[in-house]
Amino acid sequence: MRRVLTWFGSEKGKGAGFSLLSGGSLMVALFTYLRFAEIARIFGTTWQTDAVSIAMVIPLLLQQLISTAFGSAFMPVYSRVRHDGGMDAANRLVSRIINWMSLSGLLMIGAVLLSGDTVVRVVGPGADTGTMALAVRLLYVFLPLIFLNALEGVLQNFLVYGDRYGLVSFVRVLQIMISYVVLLIGHGRFGIMIIPVSGLAGALVSFLTCAGFSLGLRLRLSAALDPRDRDFRELVRLAVPITIGVLTGFLGPVADKALASFLRASSVTAIDYASRIKNLVHMVMIEPVIVLCTVSFSKLAARGDRDGLRREISTFIRHISYYTVPVAGILSFLAVPMISVFFQRGNFGPDESRYVGYALAYYSPWFAQFGIGLIIGRAFYALKDTVTPVILGIWGMLCNILLNIILLDPMGIGGLALATTVTSSAKTLFLIFSLRRRMGEIGGRTFVPEYLRILLSTFFMLVYVLLAGLVLPVDLASGLLQRILRLSAAVVPGIAVYVAATAALGSSTFREFRGVLRDRLPFGR
Repeated sequence: MRRVLTWFGSEKGKGAGFSLLSGGSLMVALFTYLRFAEIARIFGTTWQTDAVSIAMVIPLLLQQLISTAFGSAFMPVYSRVRHDGGMDAANRLVSRIINWMSLSGLLMIGAVLLSGDTVVRVVGPGADTGTMALAVRLLYVFLPLIFLNALEGVLQNFLVYGDRYGLVSFVRVLQIMISYVVLLIGHGRFGIMIIPVSGLAGALVSFLTCAGFSLGLRLRLSAALDPRDRDFRELVRLAVPITIGVLTGFLGPVADKALASFLRASSVTAIDYASRIKNLVHMVMIEPVIVLCTVSFSKLAARGDRDGLRREISTFIRHISYYTVPVAGILSFLAVPMISVFFQRGNFGPDESRYVGYALAYYSPWFAQFGIGLIIGRAFYALKDTVTPVILGIWGMLCNILLNIILLDPMGIGGLALATTVTSSAKTLFLIFSLRRRMGEIGGRTFVPEYLRILLSTFFMLVYVLLAGLVLPVDLASGLLQRILRLSAAVVPGIAVYVAATAALGSSTFREFRGVLRDRLPFGR
């Protein structure tokens, strides 16, 4: 333990923290992909995988209700308590949070155990009896994940505040590695049940490891439970609107799966797989930035540094847009061949690649703006305004469901994905407008021209990608090596075109990234 703490656990600045979080996210994404690909190879897309997708909905919702609501409200309050009251006051706050989260989690688990059949019927109303019965069994195994992941989320926030980014990355990588290994070892014995069992094994090991690290870094827990504590009341006040936001935001994916259950068999799985791939990219490209900006915004707001907060918002938006916009373009145009390269083997064939890729193509433009929306949302939370993002979230959810219904018949699962992309983009625009009204100028005069340069450079890249696709089309029936080579012929030079275009157009973000590389790479000095 001591060696690990020494190696991974030293405090880091933003640059080193981003590197550690990004490296950890890459490792997590790699093992998540390997696990996901193994599931696809073994089980394909069938009524059983539909049951898994249905069973996962409520545990994920409850997990987010507990961890996201408290997690998002945690950092602004914890920053102030550490700044004003010191470590002892901060430990008392963490103890109350963990104790109340434990009670809430147990109550929610009990409620789901008593109403499992009803829960599954609401999520997948169009599924047949066999799918429903299997989904209920899977749901009961998924439930303990709520408790473990929610508590671990609080402990990770404690580590992140102390700039222990290496420890957070280590714990996250450990969780997915354990889950992957258990899947490989046990799928022959447990069948489809190995999916929740392997997830539970990884969550248990990572929770115990994270708890050990936290205790080693002066976290002292107590039986504090009194809800009248001023700091705890403030956290609850901030968490309640976020809880409502999580509930309403989650209704969109629930509606996607519920409507997909009325389409052909495996449609629930296809929309779920496309969403998981989207989440993988989010994990690698967006999540590290959001962790850093949450900590940075909260500390600046606790000190009352509004000018510093404005500069940080603008910087984070420019940096995240530089790579999420071209990724959105590549995934939109090359979704099907990419799915075939990463997942087409075993029981996952060309038809499955086309169907999942069709949904992913309409999800992918979502990346061009979603990171910006999360950054703006974290700025609101740092300012202790959790109501505005929730109001816009409710509006977005209602629009999403309405658009789902409109687009389902003409576009199928592609319409469900497109509805998510359109409404999320609109919500991000309204968030930016609302924050600007509250704070004044937030760097739009520098960001908007930069974003236009990024969009134009992405357009040049996509012209090349289209031409490469016409000259060297990817045949899904061909061998894996040929598909990889033809896909690479579009992607690798396309990225080079994008970078060259941003340089030629005078992108300030390109210059900043080039300067960082020159400083850190031996051959760049």
